[in-house]
This record gives sequence, structure tokens and C-alpha cells, in this order.
Amino acid sequence: MKERHSNQYTVRDIPEATDLRLRETATLEGISLNQAVVRALERGIGLTGETVRYRSLRRIVRPSDKVDRKGWSEALESLDKVNPEDWK
Repeated sequence: MKERHSNQYTVRDIPEATDLRLRETATLEGISLNQAVVRALERGIGLTGETVRYRSLRRIVRPSDKVDRKGWSEALESLDKVNPEDWK
């Protein structure tokens, strides 16, 4: 059996919201905080094969960015149109 090699890291300046979410995840999943952090890192760097799903586009649009609402509406409307050629 291959021996598993593990490393230790010390991570500083964890934002409070991140800390709370990690602790909540650990509690809900019944795992240690360390396991929750490792799982989050593995998901975040794509090792688990899971697709990262964002609940809102607000995470990618900075609050200082001005959103072109008309442009968004037009883009979304164009996605609702069906091209009959695609169904042949």
C-alpha cells in the first residue's frame, strides 16, 4: 500500500465570513474543521471534478461596477429565442 504523504500549512488572515462558512460546513457535515478546509481547497482548485456553482453573479461583479441592465436584459432575451435550424 502506498504511504500517503501529507503537508501542513499555516494560513493567516482568514476573513470572518470564510471562517464562519467553513465552521458551519464542518458542523453540518459532521467533519473536522481541517477536513472542511481541505475539501474546500480541493473543490476550489478543481481536484474533485465538481463544477463550482455560483448562486449569484454578484460574486463576480464588483459593487463599484455599473451594471448595464438594458444590456443584460437584451442578452437574456436573446437566449430565450429558439432557432428552428437547431432542431432539424
